[in-house]
Amino acid sequence: MLFFLATGKLQELSQQQIASCTPNPTHCGGTGGCEGGIAQLAFDGIQQDSDGLATEWTYPYISYFGENFDCKYNSSTMDIGARVVGHTNVLSNDYNSLMAAVAINGPISISVDASSFSSYEKGVHDGCDMSSPDINHAVQLVGYGTDSAYGAYWLVRNSWGPFWGENGYIRIRRQTGTQVCGVDKTPQHGSGCDGGPTEIVVCGECGILYDNTYPIVSTV
Repeated sequence: MLFFLATGKLQELSQQQIASCTPNPTHCGGTGGCEGGIAQLAFDGIQQDSDGLATEWTYPYISYFGENFDCKYNSSTMDIGARVVGHTNVLSNDYNSLMAAVAINGPISISVDASSFSSYEKGVHDGCDMSSPDINHAVQLVGYGTDSAYGAYWLVRNSWGPFWGENGYIRIRRQTGTQVCGVDKTPQHGSGCDGGPTEIVVCGECGILYDNTYPIVSTV
């Protein structure tokens, strides 16, 4: 889900609108809805095909079981919480650019290899396969820090509910020196589109540095 600070209040914005109303004709990261997509398409769709992003309470999420993805967006009957006026892609596989983006611009939409996330409970996660990573999950980077016992980490908000991980969050190892990179041979699971490369180089724990973007939003 997306959050946006407007008029002094933190508003929860509609995940259902993003999942249901984002066209994905070239199958970037999947076929749309619960079957996958990419943040850039979602931001473009909100900017071009709607009057803004509805609040969660007027367009609630009802597709938990992977169905009910017909677009029901109607700006005349829904409360619009924010408007997207563009988006910025963070320089791929560049540690300093991602650090600056999350520090200056706020939460960042990122893609990671979440294949090992199911066993995560707490601490700083460094269990991703970096020789053959498979970027396959879109999440939200909200910050970074250093744990006195476990070292540097990225703070990531997942979409698997508040009872997973650390109250719905995961801390991923933040490699502060030379970045470890691997070759993702299934880019269509993450951000790849029809006709794109069959292999991509992704860097950082769980491929966290490869595909990152953030929206440019305005109040309504």
